[in-house]
Amino acid sequence: MNRSRRNPKDYWYPDMSNAVVVDSLNERGVAITHQQLVSPTPQSTLGVYSGCLRLLTGLAAESLREPVEDALIALDEPNLDIYDRAFNTNILVYHISRLAGAAKVPDFSSKDIFLPTSQRTRIILSAMINFIKFSEQCTPVVQKVRKKAEDLSQEGESMMRERARLETQTAQLQEKRKADEPRVKALDKENETLNTELLAQRDLQLTLLQEIETLKAERAALVQKKKALDTQTALASDGVSRVRSRVVQSPERKRRNISTMRDSVAEDKKVQMLLIERQRELRVKVSALKNITKDMRMCVEALQTMRKETDALEEAQRSLLDTQDCLDKQKDDLKLDRIKAENVKLRLHHAHERVERAKQTIEDKRASSLKAIQQLEKDYIVMGKERSEADKRTAELRAQADEVQRKMVDHLKRSKAALQKLLDEYWALRKRTNNYMENIAKRLGIDPSSFLERR
Repeated sequence: MNRSRRNPKDYWYPDMSNAVVVDSLNERGVAITHQQLVSPTPQSTLGVYSGCLRLLTGLAAESLREPVEDALIALDEPNLDIYDRAFNTNILVYHISRLAGAAKVPDFSSKDIFLPTSQRTRIILSAMINFIKFSEQCTPVVQKVRKKAEDLSQEGESMMRERARLETQTAQLQEKRKADEPRVKALDKENETLNTELLAQRDLQLTLLQEIETLKAERAALVQKKKALDTQTALASDGVSRVRSRVVQSPERKRRNISTMRDSVAEDKKVQMLLIERQRELRVKVSALKNITKDMRMCVEALQTMRKETDALEEAQRSLLDTQDCLDKQKDDLKLDRIKAENVKLRLHHAHERVERAKQTIEDKRASSLKAIQQLEKDYIVMGKERSEADKRTAELRAQADEVQRKMVDHLKRSKAALQKLLDEYWALRKRTNNYMENIAKRLGIDPSSFLERR
């Protein structure tokens, strides 16, 4: 199998033999015979090229018929039968030309279909078979890329849905945050007030605790002093009892002792009353301290609740910041998607423009084709008239030729008869001349045979 360079831009494809071309196409379901390749016809060549086109793109003349009919119906053309087959063939030839261009046959034209040659057809089919084999080799990679593109498309759609959900959630959180801002400000103010009150209550509690400790110490000292006084009183009573038992006291001394004892008892009662009053005050202070402790516990619980709410709010703010970051990222992705969408729209716009230009070109070609058809019809009518005139002239010329032929035959017959008559006269004259010469020779005494031989 020889390798022939068909493209000057460093591109080659194998130049296959007829047998290899026939086997390769028959293996792929494209019917072709060796005779069709050696002596190609427009019908067989168009069928083989259409089979190659169907292998690569799935397009066939049957699949193009319905769109062509729809396009012709949309054009509101009354003579659909005139253009149906021509349009179908032109579109099929256009797609075959695209296939040939992809197979690196840049000089492909409709002449290769409607005026095919054996060598040219074999070269084009070699290029198409090479391109088909290349497509078959690239099919797994293409399918993998397509699957990856579909997965990316589905992932993009899921990300778009997730982004929409996050945007909705972020909007809800922002609305909730805006709605909670007055409450947060009120809670912050209340928290500051409670902190101030709590600090004041803590200072008051410390002061009260110090006073309680001082009072407890004083009470303990007074209790010890009372115990010492009770002990001294008991000792004094025992001593007085012993003295009384031994000494007879005078009334005056007893009075002094009684007065002293009365003063001591009164003083003890005063001290006891003071202690009771102090104890009552301490009980009131302890009760107030308990209330303060209870209030402080409630404040602590309120602070813990506020701290939990603050932590929850901070967590919500962190979540909001994370959501905001995610939203910013999604916005960046959205910008990229919008840019891609704009590029796609731009390409679509360009494609529409190309389609419009193609439609305009088709319309121009259609108009020019109509003009050409009308001109051809006129030319055909003129040619018909000229042909009829030419037929008449031909008939006249044929009649003249027949007449000339007849005259020639008659003239030939007359010429032959005249020639034969002249020949007869010539031979008769020659015979008489010979006889005359013999007679003269005899009269002159000359041998007539030698004379006749020389003559």
